[in-house]
Amino acid sequence: MDYAQMFQSALKVLLAGLVFGAGLPAIFAIGIRLQSAGEGDIAPDGTVTRPNPVARVGAWIAFGIVAVAIVIGILWITQKSLHHYLGIDIFGAH
Repeated sequence: MDYAQMFQSALKVLLAGLVFGAGLPAIFAIGIRLQSAGEGDIAPDGTVTRPNPVARVGAWIAFGIVAVAIVIGILWITQKSLHHYLGIDIFGAH
């Protein structure tokens, strides 16, 4: 048994799980927070906070990262069907 190879494989699975299992939801949550900060607000005491365009752009970047990851995941899952039915080879697997 090659324990070093098993450890490397387990580490890859752990990292993938962290990225896709917790990483994407964390990026989405950061996007929601940035969008909230970017909108501005009126506090109960009547003070107004101005909209923050930098936070709004950061929110859209975070949402874009999540959307791209979702599209890539769907394409990865359906790559054999796309190749079989449409002849499209996206990831160069065939």
